[in-house]
Amino acid sequence: MKIKTDTPIAKKAREGVMEFLLMNHPLDCPICDQGGECDLQDQSMAFGSDRGRFTEMKRSVVDKNLGPLVKTIMTRCIQCTSKDMFIKQVCKVCNRVVGVQDLGMLRRGSGEEIGTYVEKLMTSELSGNVIDICPGTESIDITDAVGSNIRIDSRGPEVMRILPRLNEDVNEEWISDKTRFFYDGLKRQRLNDPVIHGADGRFKTLS
Repeated sequence: MKIKTDTPIAKKAREGVMEFLLMNHPLDCPICDQGGECDLQDQSMAFGSDRGRFTEMKRSVVDKNLGPLVKTIMTRCIQCTSKDMFIKQVCKVCNRVVGVQDLGMLRRGSGEEIGTYVEKLMTSELSGNVIDICPGTESIDITDAVGSNIRIDSRGPEVMRILPRLNEDVNEEWISDKTRFFYDGLKRQRLNDPVIHGADGRFKTLS
């Protein structure tokens, strides 16, 4: 059996799928955090068309409050759970790794969106892994006893973010929220000595 993936019919089908995915997607690429490392961007360049036929108003979705660590911009969501891809990873995080069922698809049709049931917050200590799933330098995490494999992205001497690095024998592809946001404690405003709030309103270093 021979499978041809470069025929005019196959190209037209791929263009149609990309057109549907981008139908309600905003043109936020220049200001998006994923700009330059976005799978949707890469797929659009490789398989999409240079124009679309959708002329109606794009739908607007209210941003969800998933907790203090995960910020959502729902207008950029392409509901890829409906394609049976993203939902498997979400379920893997929430059900198998964490042991909770937080995320799922709500409503149907054009009103379909991903979120938490009854607008609850994601309180798991692994909730930050959802950031990695949604379409540096290698190192080892020193904040846990597991020794999770991590990737450190930096700009000059400053650490900008910490991401998980795949290691099936240690942490697979997940890291805790403490590990993910630990770099914030490396900033210059971090206290190196204990201080006390004086009567004059200023902080004084304790010996």
